[in-house]
Amino acid sequence: MKKNMTKVMAMGMVLTMLAGTTVFAVDGTATNDMAATGGEMDVKEEGFTTDSGKIVSVEKSGTDGVSVVEIENKNGGLRFAVDANSLILDRKDGSYKTVADLTEGMEVAVVYSANSPMGMSLPPYLGSVTAVVANADADNMMVGHFGDDLTDKTNKLQLNISDETRILNLEGAKIRLSAEDVKNQDALVFYDVTTRSIPAQTTPSLVLLLTQAEEAGEEMGNEPKMQAQMMVPLREAAKENGYTVKWQGKQKPIVLEKDGTSIEITLGSAEYVVEGDMVMKAAMPSELKDGKTYVSSEIFN
Repeated sequence: MKKNMTKVMAMGMVLTMLAGTTVFAVDGTATNDMAATGGEMDVKEEGFTTDSGKIVSVEKSGTDGVSVVEIENKNGGLRFAVDANSLILDRKDGSYKTVADLTEGMEVAVVYSANSPMGMSLPPYLGSVTAVVANADADNMMVGHFGDDLTDKTNKLQLNISDETRILNLEGAKIRLSAEDVKNQDALVFYDVTTRSIPAQTTPSLVLLLTQAEEAGEEMGNEPKMQAQMMVPLREAAKENGYTVKWQGKQKPIVLEKDGTSIEITLGSAEYVVEGDMVMKAAMPSELKDGKTYVSSEIFN
């Protein structure tokens, strides 16, 4: 009896150990690697995170070339803004794309700051994102901070950079990047198979460095990439998007109203209030210049 019980306990321990090696790819299906990708949404307290899904619509917002993209996935979907200056990358060949290349039915991955404000609408509205990766459904993907040995800080994945690995940055640098450029950086990594070790090792097909634009501009000698959002004249943009404007003086919020929806904007602040209690943060603070009020364009998205 004791021998049988010992065998049962031993088998239970083996099954427990094996269960700990199961991981899931971005689409939620089991894979043969040990690097956890966090499913559809990687949630982190700092740095960057990702979401992915199929595009269901790309609609112009009517504000200086800004389009709003909606994707669907098992998390309920997401809406985000893109324009002519947004970084859009094709995973297949590493080429840089434009808003016109985003089409319904395309699988995309979006990368954004983990502490980005997100609207409470359904699906939630994110505003601008750090990057959009088109045709992102072929490989596994992971966002992480990779140290000197190219292992992410959670010790789940170690990169073995090869000559076939495409390494790109947010600025579209024309110089060739190497494994040294990936060290101590946040990066979005696309990869296929991995070893069954801890950390799992893989040779990635694509690495997108998520260095902030200002830092990358200094290090690479390139001009920093423009903000995805831009400042627009408040009254003109409000009229174009069907809002009425109520001016209450410099010390009180400017109130925009349309179809029962209200937006309160305070001069000098990037924060604005939707529906009286939902605080959002724009890319740039509103300002009064030459007698005209300017606001960040995504407020109208």
